[in-house]
Amino acid sequence: MDLVILIGSFFVMLFAGFPIAFALLLSALLYMVMFSSGVPLIIIAQQLLKGVDSFTLLAIPFFVIAGCLMQSGGISRRIVDFAKKLVGWMPGGLAVVDIIASMIFAAMTGAGAATTAAVGGIMIPSMEEEGYDGGFASAIQAMGGIFGPIIPPSTLMVLFAVASGESVADMFLGGLLPGLFLGLLLIIVIVFMCVRKGYRGSGKFNLMEAVKSFGSAIWALLAPVIILGGIYSGAFTPTEASAACCFYCLIVGLFIYREMKFRDLFRIVYGGVKSAAGIMFIVAATQVFGWVITRAGIPQSIAKMFTQNVSSPTVFMFAVCLILLVAGCFIDAVPALLIFAPIFVPTAQAYNINLVYFGVIMVVTLCIGLATPPVGINLYVASSVGGQPVHKIIPHLPIPLLTIAIGTVMLIMIPAITTFLPMMAK
Repeated sequence: MDLVILIGSFFVMLFAGFPIAFALLLSALLYMVMFSSGVPLIIIAQQLLKGVDSFTLLAIPFFVIAGCLMQSGGISRRIVDFAKKLVGWMPGGLAVVDIIASMIFAAMTGAGAATTAAVGGIMIPSMEEEGYDGGFASAIQAMGGIFGPIIPPSTLMVLFAVASGESVADMFLGGLLPGLFLGLLLIIVIVFMCVRKGYRGSGKFNLMEAVKSFGSAIWALLAPVIILGGIYSGAFTPTEASAACCFYCLIVGLFIYREMKFRDLFRIVYGGVKSAAGIMFIVAATQVFGWVITRAGIPQSIAKMFTQNVSSPTVFMFAVCLILLVAGCFIDAVPALLIFAPIFVPTAQAYNINLVYFGVIMVVTLCIGLATPPVGINLYVASSVGGQPVHKIIPHLPIPLLTIAIGTVMLIMIPAITTFLPMMAK
């Protein structure tokens, strides 16, 4: 009965329209009042503070602010231009450009919504000018945005590392090849879709123009090199790398590309801080909810249920993915990860599953939810940026979503895709 109250009250408040952080907090508070009368309620405030009292978590606001600086400093536009010159001439070239530009931008920000907004603001109008259906163009951008939290650096992988005790650097390395693999699969499928729809390339390939565009974009393309190179060379921690990324984007936007003015800095940083504050409040709320779940014995019960009734770790992985796919349709990726990671990690450890591999699969599966109704944030960002109603975007999503789902199955069946780089780094 106590678990029914805890989980049931959370979903009732969620579907009633409560902000997810408040739904988490209030359901945890209700459980405490009804079933833990001997525990002082001040523990809730203590757990809230504990949830964000982490040096590693500082990387999240820095990466969010860095994404805002990139968007305003001309970095995203130059990345898109370089991708256009490189592959824009192919059949369905602009759709391919969208995915490649999103993957490059993802390697700098780690956030799906930021990637969707920054690249979509340029690419969706460009595709529509070339005759692409607006709903299709917005759907491609919503799919491109899912790479934000997959390709390192990634806010979701930082959160999983904190929740599981894994190394952030190992999580970043683990996400690199799966992100590139899924991106390649999606590009192949999108090219076939564009050929069937009759969408041609834009212009012809010109090596000199591509080289010139690369020269213009070099400062933007150096950002992921600095971030990841600094982490894996040992020059700085992931949190320090996020701060260095902010500083680098600030310098590039102000003094190299000169598309950002000092008078705009407060507005840009304020927007990033607002977004980061929302994420951090959810992180704090899930700490309270997770503490209550652990106190109620849910992770232990689930671990016991799986290990007694399911003998195969692979079956367990597919069961987790199915649960996360359903959850991702109704809960944003950040709270979903923070809710389910403490529940499933003990079971994964009982099966001796590599936690980097497990975490990457969790992140990839939840990222599918970024582009699925009813709460897929990428859908609504792409709808807003592209000026298309959501109901015109959704019909174009099944094939790309199925592609990513099949790719996820392949990642589950071939763990080496995920574990190869972390193992090589040791």
